[in-house]
Amino acid sequence: MDYLIVILITVSVIFGGKAFWDWRKNRTPQLDLKELESERAQYLQENFDKATADYNYLETARENISDRELSTQLKRLQRTAKNLLNHLEKNPERIALAYKFIDYYQDRAVKIVKQYQELEETHLSTGKVEDLKARMKQMLSALDDAYQDQFEHILNDQIISVDAELKVMEQQLNAEGINTKTIDVGAVDEYGNVRIDTDLLDRPIENAMPRKFFPQGMQRRRRGEVDAFPPEMPFPEEDRPQIVQTKLIQSALAIFLGSFGAHKFYQGKTIQGVIYFLLSWTTLPMWISIAEGIRYLFMPVEDFYDQYIKKENRRDKNRRRR
Repeated sequence: MDYLIVILITVSVIFGGKAFWDWRKNRTPQLDLKELESERAQYLQENFDKATADYNYLETARENISDRELSTQLKRLQRTAKNLLNHLEKNPERIALAYKFIDYYQDRAVKIVKQYQELEETHLSTGKVEDLKARMKQMLSALDDAYQDQFEHILNDQIISVDAELKVMEQQLNAEGINTKTIDVGAVDEYGNVRIDTDLLDRPIENAMPRKFFPQGMQRRRRGEVDAFPPEMPFPEEDRPQIVQTKLIQSALAIFLGSFGAHKFYQGKTIQGVIYFLLSWTTLPMWISIAEGIRYLFMPVEDFYDQYIKKENRRDKNRRRR
């Protein structure tokens, strides 16, 4: 009986967490428009709702597009759009300045993606169709620059304000005898003299150690040494909460229901799940699944993504192509 209660609680937590995550992902943010007039507040809310709906459509389309190049372009486009929408949510009075982004740029991006999906459904690969797809990708790439220009336009008054404040501070510091200008080392001044860093005159000359060449991927690194160029994240930072949630669900299924192969079914590994279920009358699947659940729980998020999410996404794409 206790075991059954634990199972019911685990299943409730899993499905409740998933429902909460889906609601949070698809919800439309409500702006704080109390201080604005009702008519203007309604206008701003409607425009923001349209921008959010277009963003959600493009995000869903990006996840379902099999073309890797187009998916990458949309990912870059969506990153800029999300930052812009977050800024507008915190500063709703600036929504009117983003009319070109809402009514034209993002609207055209949605239209292009819809037309691209329609062409994909025809399964035509003629020269004219492929040329049209290439032009669509090029246009989406240009829209990314348009998004950034629109974002800068919205921030223009803030940029001007900060710039003016910095100039006042520079004048105040210069009046107090504090130099705020950087010295361009190596540049030639008006007298023809080469500027040097006077702090280096008294330092002994240090001979740099010769650098050894190693093939890429085989560079040696000393213990405790940090890479000058850290590796790129395997997934966007905004996807981390969903990946952590998947990791916790998979760990809970393995620990509490692993003897029946629940975590394998959750991973899409049906054959392994059936094997666990058939051997559930023994204690072997239970101990193995508990060990796997503990491993999932303490595994770094990046390693979990590479082993259990990235590979599964690659398998799904291969199945779609077939």
